[in-house]
Formats: sequence, C-alpha cells, structure tokens
Amino acid sequence: MNSPNSGEPAQDAAAESAASEELLRRAEVLQAELQQFARHLTEVYDDYYFQHMPAYMYTSFLSELRSELDTLERARQSTDPLASHRMQSTNLPFLEPIWDTAKRSRDVVRLRCPVSAGPFKKQILAPGTRIVRTQGESQSSRLGSFVVDVIADGGHSWYKISSMTNKRLLFDFAKEAVYVGDSDDDEDAVLHDDLDIPLLKLARGLASTAKGHRIQTRHPVPFLVLPRIIEGEHAEVDRVLETCRQLGVSLLCRGDLSPPPPFSDSLLHTMAPSPKANFSKVLNIDTSVLVALASDFSHTNVTKQPWFSHSHNDHADLESEQSMLSLVYPMLGNHKLVCTNEAAMTFFHIVDTLATDSEKARAELILCRSDTEKPREQRIEELKLLSIHEVPPCLQLPISIVDMNEDGCQDRFSNLIKEKLKSIMNPGRSVFSYGWASERTTLTCNSVVIKQLEKDLEQLPSLENLPWPSIWPFPTSRPFVGIPKGTRSRVRKHIGDCSVSCTCGVDQLYGQQDNVTIL
Repeated sequence: MNSPNSGEPAQDAAAESAASEELLRRAEVLQAELQQFARHLTEVYDDYYFQHMPAYMYTSFLSELRSELDTLERARQSTDPLASHRMQSTNLPFLEPIWDTAKRSRDVVRLRCPVSAGPFKKQILAPGTRIVRTQGESQSSRLGSFVVDVIADGGHSWYKISSMTNKRLLFDFAKEAVYVGDSDDDEDAVLHDDLDIPLLKLARGLASTAKGHRIQTRHPVPFLVLPRIIEGEHAEVDRVLETCRQLGVSLLCRGDLSPPPPFSDSLLHTMAPSPKANFSKVLNIDTSVLVALASDFSHTNVTKQPWFSHSHNDHADLESEQSMLSLVYPMLGNHKLVCTNEAAMTFFHIVDTLATDSEKARAELILCRSDTEKPREQRIEELKLLSIHEVPPCLQLPISIVDMNEDGCQDRFSNLIKEKLKSIMNPGRSVFSYGWASERTTLTCNSVVIKQLEKDLEQLPSLENLPWPSIWPFPTSRPFVGIPKGTRSRVRKHIGDCSVSCTCGVDQLYGQQDNVTIL
C-alpha cells in the first residue's frame, strides 16, 4: 500500500521543472526584446552622426543576459541535484527590472554603464547627447567605478536598480545595531547617512557619482529603483528611504512603479527616437552644407585629375562609398530652409573664386542673389539636369537669406554666452548663434566647430532659460571640385578711394593679369 506522502517527491520535481522552464522562458523573452531593440537602434541611427554608438548602448547588458541564459540552460540539462538550486538563484530577477526601467524611459543612452566613481577634482562630461551623442569623459579608474543600470533622457537621468527587500533592510538595521524606539521623537529622528547600511551606501555612491558628472551644464538626476521595497510598512525602512532622499536621490518604490508598457514598435521609438524627431520646422543651413549641395562631388561621378589635391581624392573616394546627398536630402525633407547673410556671402565668395560652371549654376538654384525669381518647381527641374541623383520634389528652394539678429533674437544671450560664441570665426558665429537664438535646428558639416562649441558651452555655469542648441552635424562634407589654381580668377580690391585714379598700387600690380578681377 502506498504511503500518503509517496507522491510528494514527484510533485516537487514537477514543480521545480515547471519553475525552471518558466525562468528560461522569461530569459528568452527578455533576450528577444533586447535583440529587437538592437535592430531598431541600427535602423534608426543608420548613417547618422552617432552611428557608432548603438553597440555600446546594450552590449554589457546583453552579455550578462546571455551568461544567465547559458547558466539556466546548463542547469536544466544537468542531473546534478543542486542544478535546481542554481536555477532558482539566477540573476534574472535583477536583470528584468533593469529592462523594465528602460522600457519606462525615453531616449535611452546606455544600459549597465560603468562610470568613474571619483574622487573628482572637477565635474567630468557624462555619457549622453549634447550636440552629438558621446561616451563623455567618464572612464573606470584604478580607484573603481560605479555601474549605472539605465542612462536615459539623453543622459540627464541615471537609474540604479536594487533588489533590496523590506525584510533585508530591517536585518541590516539589526546588524548595524540601529534600534528605533516607539516614541514619535525617535521615529522622526534623522539617520546619519554614513551608517554602514548597504542601501544607504548605494544611494550615497549614486548621488556623489552623479554630482561628479555634467551633462548640458547640469549634473544627471539620480534615481534609485526599489521594486521590492514597500513604503509605509515599517518606520525603520521609511527612515532609511528618507535619508536616501536627503542625499539627493529620487526613489521609485514598488508603489511608485507602473507596469512596463507592452513591447511594440511605438515603444521602441520612445526608447530610442529618431534624431530627426526634434528638428525645428525651419532649418538653418551652414555654409558647409550649401557647398555640399552645389558641389560636383555630390552631384556627378567625378574623375580624379592629376591636379587634384589629397583632399580632392579623398572626397572622390568618400562619395563613391556613400553619396553625400543620400545623407543631406532626408534631413532637409520638406522643411523650410534659411541661411544667414554671412553664410550666403561667404558661400558666394567661394563660388566666385573656386567653383566650376556647373557648381556656379547649382549655387544660383539653391540660393537666390539676383532679382530673377524662379518658382520652386523650375529650380528643382533645372537642378535635376545638373545631377545624376534624384532631386526630392518636396525640396524647398531657394533657401531664404535672413538676418542673424532676426526679431532681435540675439538679445536672448547673456554676456557670458556672447563671449563664448566669439571663439567661433564668422560665418560660423552668425550661423550657430542665429540657429540657437531662434531655436532653429542648424545643419552643418563642420565637426571641428561643433566639438569646440560643446566644450565651451559645458564650461558655462548654466544656460539660464535657454534650451541647448539644436545642431545636426553630418559625419562628412564635400568641397567644390573647383578649377586648377593656375586658371582661377582672383579678386583684388582697391584700398581707399581709387575712383578717379588708382593710388593704392593694385592696378599697377595686377592690372595686366587676365585672371585677376579688380574691384
């Protein structure tokens, strides 16, 4: 006769097997979502200025997840009696809240990102987006690093996830010999934030690390996510949580956390939006982009010439690998396009000095410096005749020329900001200051100026009420093909009043040279 308990071992084994299969299923679902996120990153950032970034964003997290999957798979197939225990002690319950936090976030920069833990002699640049998205200056040091589980909001929000429970926190109190009495006075007393309580130490590390970093003139906002902590059940727990808040850390306990949204394409575009999503309706065009729009390199198959410089040959090679217009046209879309007077003047000076006849013709189509008005459709049709590439019918030509202080927009800048902008030479200063002051996205190929501008702006104590400038830097540029130096028409100007006769010597020096135009 079977004993009443004879079926229990079999039932226990079946329950353990079901639990193991469920853990493996959850891990596989997480991996599938993460891989879909990775594919989305590749698509949305393809050909963009931080196209090298996607792999950095999730690699560490994916590596940890794959390690857990391997452990779970081996344990499931093992006959070792301890295999079931190894499966139940998996790190998956820690990884899942990290992914859930990422799914609740906007503009995720990185998962499981190690940053410098200090000590800090000065604030260092945090990972995130200023003008372009970068890893910042933060690096792990021999003194250690701090791992931020989710960096989101373009770098402005740091999330650290803890699996701490109320029970464990109460145990840490006892271990630290902290006792809270029954009196209201005792319950209201403030804990010392240097107590050896792991949750306090974690909050202290998160707060100090965030304060040592800088993103768009501010330090990142630190969040401590506590999905297993219930606030309001134990006075001791609540006092620790309040002490964490006093350190400058925002807490998200179980009651503060909504269920993560369902995984979908819409969610992916929230987690990693297209960089074009925040473009202004009107785009401000830099001189470097005007040149690229008119260049023979961009519109034709340029054959290398004996007189080409190394730069000419390099740009011919770059164009053969990827068309410049395949980068530019999608960004322009059907936006209205403007450029400053200074940008237009510099552009036409380059046109008059260097450009080929076809480049000059395109220049007159994209910008209008004469009184002759051509309708947009005609300009597009004529541009098609000068290009081997399809010209988008929605392209808004001609580009309008505006005053850099349109509507007094430069008055928005403080003297300190104006001083920083002086480091940029014109026409760049007019282009970038106008775009920033008018809150219009500036398109440029000038990566050198962008790096300098980012550095200069991060040195400001704050931007007051100004938003960070919106600038789209293309990863490459195209100059004019131009004509050989010996055949270029040069321009020389009289100095002083030479309307009656030349008194400055320009006529004497250059009057007999056919390739010199005297103004």
